[in-house]
Amino acid sequence: MSSEPHVRDRQYSIVVRTGDVTPMNHPEKLPPIPYTNYLPSVLRSNMGKWINRRMITPAIMEHVSESGDRIFTVKVIGPPNARYSADTLEKLCDLADTYGIGLIRPTPQGNIEIITDREENAHRLEDELRRLGFLIGGWGNHLWNIQPCTAYLTCTTAVTDAPSMAKAIGDALHEYVYEKETPAHLSIKVSGCPNACGGAINASDIAVVGYPAQAPVADDKWFSQVSSPSDVIAACPVGAITAKKDGSGKAYSVAVRQELCIACGRCRDTTDAMAYNPEKAGVMVLVGGKASNTGRLGQIMSKIVVPYLPNEPPRWPTLVKVVKRIVDTWVNHAEKGERLGDWVARIGWDKFFELTGLPDARKYLRFSDKPGPLYQPLYKRRLTETSAYLFREKN
Repeated sequence: MSSEPHVRDRQYSIVVRTGDVTPMNHPEKLPPIPYTNYLPSVLRSNMGKWINRRMITPAIMEHVSESGDRIFTVKVIGPPNARYSADTLEKLCDLADTYGIGLIRPTPQGNIEIITDREENAHRLEDELRRLGFLIGGWGNHLWNIQPCTAYLTCTTAVTDAPSMAKAIGDALHEYVYEKETPAHLSIKVSGCPNACGGAINASDIAVVGYPAQAPVADDKWFSQVSSPSDVIAACPVGAITAKKDGSGKAYSVAVRQELCIACGRCRDTTDAMAYNPEKAGVMVLVGGKASNTGRLGQIMSKIVVPYLPNEPPRWPTLVKVVKRIVDTWVNHAEKGERLGDWVARIGWDKFFELTGLPDARKYLRFSDKPGPLYQPLYKRRLTETSAYLFREKN
């Protein structure tokens, strides 16, 4: 182990400009502290020099520098929205002090990577994390993460609860994090509305997206107090919203033309005075997206394969069956190194729906290879009614 003091024990000096700029009097004027001040020497001296990596186990990744130095990262799968308790974070920091170099790395997906400079310590850390009940793994050809948006926790535009869906799906697929291998990297993202803030539509092998599945209704009583009709009208991508005017010709609210609305949620993003019936909202499932340039086609946009499923909190049984069926089918039929979107591109959509047993979504929507707004699912108008499509088990 490194002999240098742990990060939490170090003392750093702050150099400030001349004048009355002190932490006590003007903390907001302090210059930023270089993040390199917090790096252990093995990381600081090898910045930009890492040339190779090797997966030792699904939880341990070795990184090799051109200088010959090696570090090992042990990956801990985080809870939905990375909502760790203070006690859990303290425990992970203690493990980083005991087995590592005193440093943990939170990832954008909400996981935790604990860094050590000795392989034997990485294995000991893996065993200890497993003993404590942490889910570890996700390197290589495994399920890397299930990343939800915050949905109802902090967002006013959500139409369903993304974190609980991520938890239910994760419970069904946890074996793919470590025990079972997938053909390639697997990323799943969950968003509570078509805005897909978590990158669900364009950057994940499987995406679950909350869908209003209905035209919104304006609350005329307080619309004019919180909103501008012109702003809401301008937000609609299909021209389905018109102004309501009083006797003097002044616009005070809006009306939505049901036959044109695609339930994209853009007007709801503009004002809280547009409301949906929560009992009609649901989710859609998309597959095949990825942001990397690897594979047959490089970057791929997701396609909708299940246009609508009803909300079934807290365990979402139908949604879980659909997602698990897609993953299991891909695992059983794809070639090694073939991402889900590349697999579909090779076998075609006809074969995809045949192998998965899902109803052919193309009866209800049209696929397009041309880029377009991420929030517009290209539905036929009849699909804005929730009763138009429900997935059911054939048996």
